[in-house]
Amino acid sequence: MKKKIIGLLLLLSLIMPFSTLAATKKYNTLNLEKALEQEEIEHDLSNYKEDDKQAVIYLFRGKGCGYCRNFLTFLNSIVDEYGKYFKVVSYEVWYDQDNGTLMQEVSDFLGANATGVPFIVIGDKYFKGYGESYADSIKEAIMDQYNSKDKYDVMDEMAKAKKAEEKANKGTNTSVNTILIIVCNFILISAATITILIVSKQHNVLLNNKIDELETKINSMKQTEKVNVKKEDNKVKDKKKKNTKE
Repeated sequence: MKKKIIGLLLLLSLIMPFSTLAATKKYNTLNLEKALEQEEIEHDLSNYKEDDKQAVIYLFRGKGCGYCRNFLTFLNSIVDEYGKYFKVVSYEVWYDQDNGTLMQEVSDFLGANATGVPFIVIGDKYFKGYGESYADSIKEAIMDQYNSKDKYDVMDEMAKAKKAEEKANKGTNTSVNTILIIVCNFILISAATITILIVSKQHNVLLNNKIDELETKINSMKQTEKVNVKKEDNKVKDKKKKNTKE
């Protein structure tokens, strides 16, 4: 019984509500070189380097997708001319559920209603699918983002929006959390009190049993002593009678 109660107390202590900030989720991504390797596209990026000034191309793709492969082949073909202006963050979505969920979140945030791959985001512009007719528009989007003094990054904007929403909901969440904390504290205190009472009762039972045993032994010793005293008295009386006769 004690073990069950202690286990309950430990469980309650683990589920105590706390207001926590959601940790930044880590996604599986590939850069341009790794994405080209994954699709087995021959490439030479010896003169290609990534830096923080480049425009970010967010590419949501499926491994083995023909249109996605065509887009990567296109990027590979313009590296010599445009490579210094862009870098790629590739999310594989067919075999990575988290990446697939992120794609839908980005699509919803931009109002793009993307239902397939590739889904390409450059600054505040997006492209659903890929065809050769997109080439000039993609180059233009790369240069617009690269030359922008206030670069638009959809991931940063989503993070800001989420933070603002959490801040707006903070008041309501705080009230709910306060109530939950009070309830959980009450349960913990009640459980602790019950445990103490049960343990105390068990100790009292043990103590009473010991006292009863001791009293029984004492009474037994008293009875034995009385018998011995009576025997001694009888011996004395018998001795006196014997002396009187003599």
